[in-house]
Amino acid sequence: MTIALRQLLSRKRKQWICEQKDFYEKSWTADSIQNWQLERFNADWPAVCRSIPHYRILQTRERLPLRFSCWKEFQEKVPPLEKKDLRADQDALVSEKRPPDYWRITGGSTGEPVRIPAWKSEHEFIGKDLWYGRSRFGVDPSDKLFLLWGHSHLLGGGLGGSLNGLKRQAKDFALGYLRFSVYSLSDQRLREAAEKLLQSHPVYVLGYSIALDRFARINRDRQQAFRKLRLKVAIATAESFPRSDSAAFISEVLGCPVAMEYGTVESGPVAYQDRDGSYSVFWRHHFVEGIPTANPPGAYEILVTTLYPRCFPLVRYRVGDYGEPDETDPGFALRFNKVVGRLSDFLPLGNGGYVHTVALDHAIIGSSVVSAVQIVQKVDGKIELHYLAERDLAPNEIGEIRQRLGRVDKTLADIPLKRAESLAQTVAGKTRSVLRQKDG
Repeated sequence: MTIALRQLLSRKRKQWICEQKDFYEKSWTADSIQNWQLERFNADWPAVCRSIPHYRILQTRERLPLRFSCWKEFQEKVPPLEKKDLRADQDALVSEKRPPDYWRITGGSTGEPVRIPAWKSEHEFIGKDLWYGRSRFGVDPSDKLFLLWGHSHLLGGGLGGSLNGLKRQAKDFALGYLRFSVYSLSDQRLREAAEKLLQSHPVYVLGYSIALDRFARINRDRQQAFRKLRLKVAIATAESFPRSDSAAFISEVLGCPVAMEYGTVESGPVAYQDRDGSYSVFWRHHFVEGIPTANPPGAYEILVTTLYPRCFPLVRYRVGDYGEPDETDPGFALRFNKVVGRLSDFLPLGNGGYVHTVALDHAIIGSSVVSAVQIVQKVDGKIELHYLAERDLAPNEIGEIRQRLGRVDKTLADIPLKRAESLAQTVAGKTRSVLRQKDG
């Protein structure tokens, strides 16, 4: 019964995979791909300029054409979209065609929340890319999935939080997903995760990159048991791996290939890691650029332009990541070697446990008052949360945040929450997500 339900629910996703295969397996050349992308962008660009104030003003001020002759002209005339623009000019970046159906919130690697409006119609484009990428490793949409994950909705309290939790559990059950929260990354928690994984017999695994790495290292002694599962793939996402050998180590312990889903909350999935370790761009829905940069040396900054109808379209958006080019495609349009420069983290707790930094982000950015947050770890290991806001948080708001923190790990319920005038930044001017204070 359960398998039949999963098959029924996954029918549309299977159709997406077939459609994507038919599209990508045509006789494309590098030139024909770029021409197709340019036509796709030019078809939407006039409507973007009409319906989105930011681009309407930009098009008039910069005298931008309503049709670009080539991508070089586009790159020379259209200035990059900065993450700070998303915060400072957010309303002007939302389409006036119709209101958003919902909003996504991300703390990002810089700890500054960004609210992303979206239409439900965008789900199909995102889904097509995700499932096509997974299908390259033999994953079927009806396959059973084990998630080393978290979900910010599950941190909510009261009736609303309980209902969200029940909805999530019902959806997971129907889809064949077993979600194991790894907001806490303690040894005990990850040993429990291994037990659940072995009991549930999934077909593939997906998790935060940091969580997958730590999971494999804590459970290395279960290598033979994991291998008996014959997993199709372990998919890493949300952040870069913490070590150069992470992918190889995880693959050795779990006995399956390891692939990275690359994208951001703002852009959706942009590329998928192949079996050789390089990344193939979902160029049907994204035009990707790699811009050489001196810092870090030899790296290229990644810019993304979306090529499908969105409530919040991105045009030459600086995602905040860097990559290394593939020698056959130095511009990043179709593929690149690896992503560098973005890394979430985990923190050691005083009780000997560990917690994923994304859990602390999720616990506090749910407050509409907070505009940015920074995790500060003192020399003695104690943790504080510093936040930016127009006013101090009220006692009830602090109480709600403490409740969410306590659901991650009870030792976090009493950590100090301090309003700050400013947050520590990098030399490049980015706000640090985690600030570790060093002795001396």
